[in-house]
Amino acid sequence: PARVVCSSTCYRAETDTGREPWGLYRVHQFTKVEMFGVTAAERGTESEELLDEFLGLQKEIFSELGLHYRVLDMPTEELGLPAYRKFDIEAWMPGRGKFGEVRGGSGTPIIQGQPR
Repeated sequence: PARVVCSSTCYRAETDTGREPWGLYRVHQFTKVEMFGVTAAERGTESEELLDEFLGLQKEIFSELGLHYRVLDMPTEELGLPAYRKFDIEAWMPGRGKFGEVRGGSGTPIIQGQPR
């Protein structure tokens, strides 16, 4: 599989109302690291295997940082299109007194382009 990682600075335009809809909190500026992979579909398990590999790498990073975290296997109603599975990692945030999402990742099915 092809694997790519990149880092980018992101901005959110919405203002902080102090509310946390659905338990989410928002910051206006943050830096994110994205891991992206492309697999063949020869056996039909490659995408799931790569998703598991990425999740394992991220768990290793959080463990080595000494963070207290938990992994959530998200229910289908939380999946965006075209995801077939999604994992979130939440870390304990002492300043907030609760867990907060620090990572989200999903697997998507085969996407094909058709010539016209």
